[in-house]
Amino acid sequence: MSCGLIVGNRCVHVGLSSPAPGARLKGGSFNALQSTSRHAEMDALRWMRRHQVRKAELVVVRRKRDGQYGDSRPCMRCIKRIVRYHSNIISVTFFEGGEWITERPDLCAKSSKLSSADNV
Repeated sequence: MSCGLIVGNRCVHVGLSSPAPGARLKGGSFNALQSTSRHAEMDALRWMRRHQVRKAELVVVRRKRDGQYGDSRPCMRCIKRIVRYHSNIISVTFFEGGEWITERPDLCAKSSKLSSADNV
């Protein structure tokens, strides 16, 4: 998955989902060991720590192996973090149910769910 950070009409950074090498945490419904990963949204927002940005937008994209777009609504943890710590993110665009949707982060938070790793 990837997440573009848009400032003005320009993509200034692309965050990528990536595994945290060797990291294992207990979690999930069976309290089993799980790999941790950095979500693309959080990777994109890390760029903002080093750059002053007044307003920005996020575009979250998931491409399947067959080249089609997959659902890419940010998970509940990512969107809550955006709402709490990144008030300069004015909109989040994602693909869901066969269409592109753009919402304010606070509205997106009302429909977001746990990531698939948290549902295991």
